[in-house]
Amino acid sequence: MAVWAGIGLLLATTAFAISQGEPQMIWEGEVDGVSILRIRGGQVDIEDVRGLPVQRQRVQFFERLPETRQYVRLQVLEGRGRVRILEQPRPENNYTLSVEINDYQGGSAFYSLAFYWPVRGRTVRPETAWGRGGRAEQLWWSGVVDDEAVIECRGETCEPQTLRGRPVTRDRYRLTRPLPAQRVIVSLEETRGRGEVRLLEQPREDNNYTARVLIRDPQGGAGEYSFVLSWNPPSRAEPPIARRGMVWSGRVDGVVRVTIQSNQATTEVISGAPVEEEQAHFLRPLPARNLPEATVRKIRGRGRVEIIEYPSARNGYRLVFEIEDSRGGSDRYEVEVGW
Repeated sequence: MAVWAGIGLLLATTAFAISQGEPQMIWEGEVDGVSILRIRGGQVDIEDVRGLPVQRQRVQFFERLPETRQYVRLQVLEGRGRVRILEQPRPENNYTLSVEINDYQGGSAFYSLAFYWPVRGRTVRPETAWGRGGRAEQLWWSGVVDDEAVIECRGETCEPQTLRGRPVTRDRYRLTRPLPAQRVIVSLEETRGRGEVRLLEQPREDNNYTARVLIRDPQGGAGEYSFVLSWNPPSRAEPPIARRGMVWSGRVDGVVRVTIQSNQATTEVISGAPVEEEQAHFLRPLPARNLPEATVRKIRGRGRVEIIEYPSARNGYRLVFEIEDSRGGSDRYEVEVGW
């Protein structure tokens, strides 16, 4: 394993800054199959490569994409499939940004994408380039994954844990600064790879301040993956600690998703048998605000439990967690949700 020395961001080579960390453009739409977005100036063209045409498209530009060589950052706000940048704006492609959305699951899904690029203005130090009004730190990781693995990052190190398939190979990472041994909110950005990359756990005291990222490679053979974790250094006033908000229980056989909104919980069976003996006990309603610090803790059950959507304005302040019971027959689950 090779550790790269911490270096400045790529944008440090330019005389631009991302203004206050806000996106320069937001794109939303319903995708069923594979579609490519081509963004130039203030225009978006769509090529439907496979599947149905994109529906419910909405585009909002806050800044036109300049006709200069750019490095654009992509953040997937919502979407279940793979989203990746195919081409950055360059003279040879007429300063066009090309983005592929691959929704490989059955049916259509809603996607919301945010794009960031340098805006003419003040020159800032590289460590402030991604910050929301302040300095931000970053961690870059890349490696080759076959099937399923969790990347555990703590302090100055990142260790891959293979869940299924062959061990992770060619893994390497670099940091601008070690992850602090106290609560910070990290965001998963610039994910690349043919499968799924998802943030499993925020750094907390009960996990020894470890950020965990899940990578699933569903295709045959191994695939190359990379991601960026970004965080603001902790302030004197630490983020609020998630307290128990509700407890969900039921007997699960397959895969189910539980959606929490206010003081209601609804269950969707993704595969397998209907949920039995279901109960949802609320200690207090889920508040209508962004809650990146929300947590789930499996009290009982043999399978996997994880959050797949955190409450935000874009999803109507819903929290969605998934239970996967892949063994034969059903098992009883008890899940504590904190906010």
